Amino acid sequence: MSKTVLITGASTGMGEALVFQYAERGWNVVATMRDTAKANAAFADLPAVVVTTLDVTDPAGIELAVKETLDRFGALDAVVNAAGYGQVGAVEEVTPEQLRDQFETNVVGVVQVVQAVLPHMRERGSGHILNIGSMGGHVSLPEGLAAEVGPLGIHVTLVEPAGFNTRFATNSKLPATSIPDYEPAYAAMAEFDRQAVRGDLVKSMAAVADVTGIDEPPLHLAVATAGLDMVRGRFQELMDEYARWERVTAGTD
Repeated sequence: MSKTVLITGASTGMGEALVFQYAERGWNVVATMRDTAKANAAFADLPAVVVTTLDVTDPAGIELAVKETLDRFGALDAVVNAAGYGQVGAVEEVTPEQLRDQFETNVVGVVQVVQAVLPHMRERGSGHILNIGSMGGHVSLPEGLAAEVGPLGIHVTLVEPAGFNTRFATNSKLPATSIPDYEPAYAAMAEFDRQAVRGDLVKSMAAVADVTGIDEPPLHLAVATAGLDMVRGRFQELMDEYARWERVTAGTD
């Protein structure tokens, strides 16, 4: 039986290219986009491809597209979140409205699609969610901001704390809905929090104050060595994972 994939942002770019790739591999493909009139005409020649409307900023539309997929194919094996766009401009130039609009599509939109498909995937006990991100995800906003304002004599520092004994955790918002299937994840988070080595809040904030206004402040400042150790470990895991799949990466140039 053929597997089924739903792709967002399938009118252009990576989403469009993936429609052909999955169809070539025998998948049923639900190619979604805000305006179906912009679909590649060649999609019509692919018998296993269905083009349908989906705007990732419209929760009701997302739910409808997922329902139509399940009604037609009976199951959803994978979803590819390819919808998204870039916002050109220096930080000072971009309006809050532009920032919110991009966030709604690139971040909230992805979450809303994932939320729509997870109940089905949890019930089946299988599925694959692929989110199109960017290597730029490893170069956070301060790097970009620092590059923009550095020539103006303005410094930028990203303060990266570990855990402290503050009200951050107790002030955190609870989810609107509690799903029992995620209790093991909550238990793991609680155990991690229980074993976490706390940083010294006073010493850490003293370090922040000390580097403020100096001639050459750090771009990144880790406060609490326990956090830095975790980052080192995570970076090593990341590089190990890249190395395991480098043969695939090498074939994509």
